[in-house]
Amino acid sequence: MNKIKYVFWDSDNTLVNTAQHHWRKHFETLASHGIHLGDEHRTRIYTNNGAQNWEWITEELGLTLSRDEYLDAIDAWYFDHIADIEIRSGVIEAIDHFAAQGIPQAVVSNGRRRSVMAALEAKDLTPRFEFILCKEDYDGRKPGPEPYLTALKRMNELKGTTISPADCLVIEDDPKGVESGIAAGMQTIHRPIGDDDTASFLLKVKQTSQ
Repeated sequence: MNKIKYVFWDSDNTLVNTAQHHWRKHFETLASHGIHLGDEHRTRIYTNNGAQNWEWITEELGLTLSRDEYLDAIDAWYFDHIADIEIRSGVIEAIDHFAAQGIPQAVVSNGRRRSVMAALEAKDLTPRFEFILCKEDYDGRKPGPEPYLTALKRMNELKGTTISPADCLVIEDDPKGVESGIAAGMQTIHRPIGDDDTASFLLKVKQTSQ
């Protein structure tokens, strides 16, 4: 295993616990328009971004708001309740560990910049990273390799060097994100939603930089 030179973090449910927050913004916004989301919809809500959710909700549940109207509505709810979001356990310790090793870190998210930045800024995480990439910053999306390859190119340009994908670490909660990191040729740590074994996570983190 190559020693890690760069670390690329996913954001939602990897750095910050946002799954329930994203569910609530859709659930409560749709309820105000007479549309009920059931538990059978949770997986789709969690695995799609706002625009993708608007598409299937419009087609299948009869939402009449335009795409922009819906995104504005769910974002307004999200921002109004931003203080409810918490940093995931072990994240600060892991970020500090990599920083102490002099390893540059960045965020690579499938989410829209508006919501990603709101959560990270609310928790004062943005200064900890070299840059933050969101869906607007690259072609394709996870599970394809483009997001992480774009991040690698950006980091290499920023640092004036050429680090190979095999020297990079991806940290993800979602299997699609893990698949994206692997497709880009990078090492990965998969920490699913609900895995609260912080000690095990931090052990994996420290093993990558030994």
